[in-house]
Amino acid sequence: MPTSVALRFAALTAPLAAAALFSLPVGPVRAQSMPYEAVEAPTTWKVDIGGGVVRGFSATGNTSDEFNFTAWGSASWRDVIYANGLDGLGWNAVKRDDLRVGVQLRPRFAAGDIEGLDRPELGADAALYAYRRLPGNIVVGGRIQHDVSGDDAGLEYYASVGHQRVTRVGLLQTMGYVRGGDDERARRYYGVTAAEAPGSGYAAFEPSGGLSGLGGVVMLAVPIGDRFGMGGFINYEQRLGDLKDSPLVEDDHVWRAGLIGVVRFNSGQ
Repeated sequence: MPTSVALRFAALTAPLAAAALFSLPVGPVRAQSMPYEAVEAPTTWKVDIGGGVVRGFSATGNTSDEFNFTAWGSASWRDVIYANGLDGLGWNAVKRDDLRVGVQLRPRFAAGDIEGLDRPELGADAALYAYRRLPGNIVVGGRIQHDVSGDDAGLEYYASVGHQRVTRVGLLQTMGYVRGGDDERARRYYGVTAAEAPGSGYAAFEPSGGLSGLGGVVMLAVPIGDRFGMGGFINYEQRLGDLKDSPLVEDDHVWRAGLIGVVRFNSGQ
């Protein structure tokens, strides 16, 4: 693909890599923290606005048959300081061509109301991440995050290996990941205490922490004109450990998918 076309692809599809995948609780591919090979000229500011339809979005993955419209917005300054609806506010403290290390103040999504249960509300996690690019434009790394909003939601961790390339159609990203957490995180989102059981209609369940999910994602983003683009993704995740036995989930696996549109605004070179 000619360089000029590749640059236009990147300018439109890099935000789609974030927007199309922002509905995944694991938060896979995002340009700000992932050191994939650069295919667009650097700018001072980038602002992306869009929205679309997603299926299976919830903090626990327990609404996999529901479709929802959702909006998207993100901004970054020199890819050093950034903000978006999934990562929250982030800083690439180390930003090299093949390495990103940084911190984030991330939104921690509500678990959803269930009558008779004390469920986590929208909160915040403090996170530390590191990602390294290997030969072949393969990026490996992960993050660890802990609740800082006083909701006793504990700790979560996430690791991934991904690949990105520009095709004749658009930007293609593939990702494999694993995630887990401590006892507190598992119990706040998937547990039922003995005191809650009689009034909720669910059996008491006290899960232990550890690995909780293993999954994969495929995303394709396609430019439309000079500033617009569309992105679609599909994600499968297999539940692991105690979480797959929780009475609050319907299946031991989750399917997610979505179609997102984005418009980008750049400022400065």
